[in-house]
Amino acid sequence: MEKERDCRCMFRAARVFIWISLLALFFLFFAGNHCGLANERRGRVVMVVIDRLSLDDLNNPVLGTLPRLIRKGGIGLLNTGTGGARNPENAYATIGAGAHAIATKAGAFAYEPAEQFSVGSKVYEEFRQRTGFIPMPENVVVLEGTRLARENAKLLYPVEPGALGEKLKAAGIKAACLGNADWRDRPGRQVATVAMDKSGVVAAGYVGRELLMRDASFPGGFRTDYDILWKKWRALKKADFVVIDLGDTSRLDEARAEVTDAVFKRRWEEALSRAERFLGGITADLDLRHDCLLIVSPTPSRAALEGGDWFTPAVLVGGGVAPGSVLTSPSTRRPGVIMSTDLAPTILRFFGIEVPETMSGRPVTGVRVPAQMQYLTALWRQVFFTHNFRAPVIKTYLFYTLILLVAAVLFILLREKSWARRLQLYPLLFSVMAFPLSCLLVPVFGTYTLSLYLGEIVAVTAVLTLITLYFERRKALAGFIFLSLTTVGLILADVFTGTTLLRQSMLSYDAMGGARFYGIGNEYMGVLISAAIFSSACALTVWPRRLTLLLTALLGLLVTVILGMPGLGTNFGGLLTALVAFPVTLLSFAGVGFNWRTVAVGGAAFVLLPVLFAVGDFLWGGREQSHIGRSLLQVFQEPAVALDIVKRKMAMNMKLFRYTIWSRVLAAGIGGLLLLSLRPVGVMRVFRSRYPYLFTGFIGVVVTAVAAFLFNDSGTVAATTATVFGIPPLLYHLLKE
Repeated sequence: MEKERDCRCMFRAARVFIWISLLALFFLFFAGNHCGLANERRGRVVMVVIDRLSLDDLNNPVLGTLPRLIRKGGIGLLNTGTGGARNPENAYATIGAGAHAIATKAGAFAYEPAEQFSVGSKVYEEFRQRTGFIPMPENVVVLEGTRLARENAKLLYPVEPGALGEKLKAAGIKAACLGNADWRDRPGRQVATVAMDKSGVVAAGYVGRELLMRDASFPGGFRTDYDILWKKWRALKKADFVVIDLGDTSRLDEARAEVTDAVFKRRWEEALSRAERFLGGITADLDLRHDCLLIVSPTPSRAALEGGDWFTPAVLVGGGVAPGSVLTSPSTRRPGVIMSTDLAPTILRFFGIEVPETMSGRPVTGVRVPAQMQYLTALWRQVFFTHNFRAPVIKTYLFYTLILLVAAVLFILLREKSWARRLQLYPLLFSVMAFPLSCLLVPVFGTYTLSLYLGEIVAVTAVLTLITLYFERRKALAGFIFLSLTTVGLILADVFTGTTLLRQSMLSYDAMGGARFYGIGNEYMGVLISAAIFSSACALTVWPRRLTLLLTALLGLLVTVILGMPGLGTNFGGLLTALVAFPVTLLSFAGVGFNWRTVAVGGAAFVLLPVLFAVGDFLWGGREQSHIGRSLLQVFQEPAVALDIVKRKMAMNMKLFRYTIWSRVLAAGIGGLLLLSLRPVGVMRVFRSRYPYLFTGFIGVVVTAVAAFLFNDSGTVAATTATVFGIPPLLYHLLKE
């Protein structure tokens, strides 16, 4: 009779879950914000490329025009990720595609049709031989355009080189390119890949050697002739979109290893000063009430890359961006950070052109902040610190965890409790569980020095461990309940208040690396689900009441909805994981058997609810869609895309499993559980009979780890963090028994 009531309770909870999900989707459909860039009449968009800049370069005293433009518009940190290496060819092609593209060296080979290609052959003849198309004299052509298309077609996601130029051409918008970054005898004309169409043709432009002048004091002997560049700019006044590569900063960065620091500094400041004057002239030619000016640096300098700084500055003036803003986009949902892939959609939105689904970026907007540059500098400092020290901190934690797991398993196998006590293995196992919570709390101190940060993380972990031990000694499982529920509560509270802590945690995502920018990342997704399940198991062991079971179901419902809500940063793999882990665990808690009815209801919920959340995200609106909504639209348009998504996720999973320490920790934990199920004989059976809810909770954590591994592109990471609230507490109890 009791089981039947529990069964009915679980089915009522399932119905409540579905109704709440439908109401949430109804809210999403009608509460979306669909605003875009205002454009009363069609103006011009000018993109000025000053490559290899860093945020620190904006403090150079020779600059005057650029800081004034920043105050008039918005500035952001540009994530310079591409489909391959962070080099100019890939970076410029990524801007033109609106997706992470690759170009190899082929992207730099752009010419004016009348240029000499080889002895007795002009460029237009070579282009006709390759494509069958005879370019017009005013065109610029990318000779390797066909190769670019073929190379990008091999990627496991859709990329169309020249997508920006193709959409502009279809809408009757004239695109042009100007300038080059030629270095000695090597072409550097990747600027054409920003404005070219899919056939590799730019409607108008000038990229030849005539734009350079001889300068014996400049490294390499040639630099940009700004007088000629200005004349060519005025000749392109009928072009609606013009991208201009000033070139000299790129050439200087190529020569950086060949010159002294003093020479480099002097020539760098001269190059910035000349760029400033040209930029001032461009600004005077534009009406920024209707026109839009973009100033971007697609590629970090070599010194910046070596120093771990992958951000470059990007400035947007006009296009509806308020003065004193920092730039953001739905791609990042983080004020102050945008993607290279966002630039093409921003240009298309300015002209009122629909952004194609092959573009992974979204249009850029501005967010007003009190102190523009101070805000951006503080953001850069935090992200730079996380990006450069995240790996060593996490690897140290994982190595520490691996040693503890192996030691605990050995002591259990040898039935050696005395050495476990002497080595303080019990509190050390608590510290493994406390680390994720510590990583959420430490950012409150605002420390960006590694030694101080490590001291704080150790101190906070030690305090949490001591508090957990205090509660555990007063009442069995009280310490576990405190630690797990505090972890769950802080994660959920942070999600509802803007993910301030999650965005700064070392155990969360890396905005400079660019794997994720918002919501709950895979690391904390695994922690959240497993901590919710484990806290419920402990609570049911201490308070085996129907109310406890109901609260457990509501907690699982809340976590599932949060992982699926587009407005809170959808983690689709986390949603699928939750839809497997929570129902299996809750039904086991309630003692409900897995018959055809429960399997049918669970299977229907597993299929229906993710689709509902994805459809809700799809209907949220073009500018506010997450990657889930855009992926759904691509699958609707071309079902084969679904297979590519699965392949990409499997490839990432296998790479992480084969080459990272995450897989070693996961293997040690799961392997230890399998070993302990056999030896010592009967130990797991005794534990199961004594603590049935805890045993069920551990099974739920294992289910979470398996589901996380299967449903996430970094599933090895999610699966490992899921075991934090499963394997260490199990080993603790087995050592105690």
